[in-house]
Amino acid sequence: MVEFEAVTELYEPPEWVSLQRQLFDLSTTAVDRFVELYVTDHGEPVWPPAGHEGIDGFDDLIEGVYNWPLLYAMGGDRQLVEHARTVYEGALARASRTPTPFGHAMVEDEFEACRDWFHLGEGSLFTYNMGLAMPDDEDVRSRATRFADLYRQDHPTNNYDGDRRLVRGPMNGSMGPSYADFSAYEHHPYGADYRWARHGLPWRDGPFDSTTELLDPANESALFELMEERCSTGDIPLNLNITSLMTNAYLHTGEAAYREWVFDYLEAWQERTAANDGIIPDNVGRSGTIGETNGGSWYGGYYGWSWGGWHYVGIGPTVAAENAVLLGGETAPLDFPREQLDRLIDNAIAVPDGAGNETLYLPHKYGDPGPYRYDEGAVLTDDDGSVLYRDGFYAFQPHSDPPYVIHLWYMSLDDADRDRVRRLRNHDTKPWRGVDPTPSTKHGAGEEYAWLSYLDGAYPDYPEEVLRAARSRLYHQCRRMDEEGEPPANPTEDYLRDRNPVFHRALLQLTMGAPQPIYYGGLVMAQLRHFDPERGRPGLPPGVGALVSSVKADGVTVQFVNAGVAPRTVCTQAGAYGEHHITHVEHGGESVDLDTTTLTVRLPSASTITLDLDLDRFVNDPSYDQPL
Repeated sequence: MVEFEAVTELYEPPEWVSLQRQLFDLSTTAVDRFVELYVTDHGEPVWPPAGHEGIDGFDDLIEGVYNWPLLYAMGGDRQLVEHARTVYEGALARASRTPTPFGHAMVEDEFEACRDWFHLGEGSLFTYNMGLAMPDDEDVRSRATRFADLYRQDHPTNNYDGDRRLVRGPMNGSMGPSYADFSAYEHHPYGADYRWARHGLPWRDGPFDSTTELLDPANESALFELMEERCSTGDIPLNLNITSLMTNAYLHTGEAAYREWVFDYLEAWQERTAANDGIIPDNVGRSGTIGETNGGSWYGGYYGWSWGGWHYVGIGPTVAAENAVLLGGETAPLDFPREQLDRLIDNAIAVPDGAGNETLYLPHKYGDPGPYRYDEGAVLTDDDGSVLYRDGFYAFQPHSDPPYVIHLWYMSLDDADRDRVRRLRNHDTKPWRGVDPTPSTKHGAGEEYAWLSYLDGAYPDYPEEVLRAARSRLYHQCRRMDEEGEPPANPTEDYLRDRNPVFHRALLQLTMGAPQPIYYGGLVMAQLRHFDPERGRPGLPPGVGALVSSVKADGVTVQFVNAGVAPRTVCTQAGAYGEHHITHVEHGGESVDLDTTTLTVRLPSASTITLDLDLDRFVNDPSYDQPL
C-alpha cells in the first residue's frame, strides 16, 4: 500500500476540523441520551405501544436509528453502532409481536410482511448502512442475503416472476404480494386530508369529482375498492428500489446472481418504457402488459404519475441506474432516469422572477383532463384557481427533488449533467450560498445546491456553516429530550424518527465527497472512504478530519488534518466500495503515478497534508471488504 506523510505543521487547526470532531463526539452523547430515554430495559424502542394493530410505521421506527451505523463508519464512536444494533433487534422483536389486520405480524422473518418500496426503501437504509459499518458481522451478512433472496425466482414468497422479469405486486415483502388491502394500508393517523387534499384524485374516471368528497369515510371506502381493482397486483417503478437490496447482497458476497438480477430487472423496465413512447409506465400487470388492470392506461398506478407524480416515479429509475453503474462500470444506465427528467424539462414552463432569472416549472404529474382542485402547493394555476393542465401534464412546479438531478451528475460527473443542475435551479427558494440551521426534513435534504457551490469554489465558508447547522440541529433534538423528560404513554409511529439526534449529511459531503443517498432506498455513493488501521475499523481516527474540496471527472482534492497530540494513520480507499482506482497523486509540489485502490497517510501530531488524486471511476469490482 502506497504511503504518504504529512510534513506541514499546524499551529492552529482549521475551524472545520474542530467542528467535525465535535459533531462526532456530541452525536455519541446525544445517542446515549436517546437510548436512555426511548429504549426500554429490554432493549426495545417505545413504539409500537401495547395493543397497537396496524401495517404502517416500522420504517419510521427504523428511521430513528438508521444513520447511526453510517456515522460510526465515518469515524464515530463504537457505541453508535452497538446502540443501533440493540434498538434494531428490539424493534424486530416488538414488531414481530404487533398484529396486523391480516392475521400475521407487522414483521415476519425479520422483514416487513407486505409494504411498498417507498417505505421498504426507507427502512432498508439501516441494512445498507450496517454493511458499511460491520460487513463481517454474521447477522448483517445473513440478513443481507435473506432479504434479497425474498425476491429471487422460485422463492416461496412468490414476489418475483423471473420469466417476465416483474415484481408481482406494488406491495410485497416476507409474506409475498397478496396482502395489499388498501383500506388497511392507507388507514394511518395522517387522515383523509393528507391522503387526498394534498395529492389529488388518482383518476378522473372514478366516481368522485373532487377531493372534498373523499372526506366522507363512505366515499373513501368506495375509492379504496376501486384501488383494489386497479392497484393491488402487478409491477410499479418504485419496485426498482429492490435493486439496492440485491446490490447490497452482492457487495457482501460477490455472487453473480444478485448482480444479474439488477441488470435483468432494470432492462425489463427500460423495454417497457421504450414500448410506451419513451416515458416510463407506472403500472404493469402480472402478464407483463402495461395498464392490464387499469383499463389499458399507462398512468394511474400506485405511487404513479397521477398519484404523487415524479417525486415517486423518479425514485426507482434513479436508484436502479446508480446501482447498475456501480455494478457494471458503465454510465449508460443513467440515460434511463435522465431521459425521463428531460421529458419533463421539454414540457416545462419558464417563469421569470423579476431579477433577470427564470425558474423552470416542470410538470410533476400526468393524467386525464379535468378540473384539478387540491392543495398541491406552489404549482401553476389557471385563472380560475385550478391546477394548470397541458396535454396530459399538470402540477407544474420547480424541480422538487434535487437529489435526483444531483445524483445524475454525481454518478457521471459529466458537464451536461452539471449544466442540468444549474438549469433546474429554483431562484425563488433554493439559496446556493447559505445554510439554514433550523431542523431539516427527515431525509436531511435541502443543502445540495450549497454543497455544489462550495465544490465550484463559490462558497468557501460552506464547511464551517454546514457543520454548525448540523450541530444546531443536534442541540435542538437534545433540548426536546430535556423538555419531554420521558416518552409519552402513546407515542405515534413518527415519534422516534422525529427525535433522531444524528445528522450525517455534512460529514458525508465533506469527508467522503458524497451526496446524501437517495433517501427512499439508495446506497451511499462516494469518491473516498477512510479507515483507521491502528484500531482495525472503518472511519477517521480520533482527532483527524478530512475535507474533500473538489470533485471532478478526473479526480478529487482532499485535505487531512490531525488536530490531536498523538500521531495517526489513515487508510483511504477510492470509492465507498473500492470501485474506483487511484492513478496519480500530486502533493507539496510532487507528482506521483500510482496503480492502487488504497493509500496510507501518516499524520504526525498537529499536521496536515493535501492530496490531489486522479481517479479512474467504476473500474473495480465493488465490495464491502475493508482494506485493513
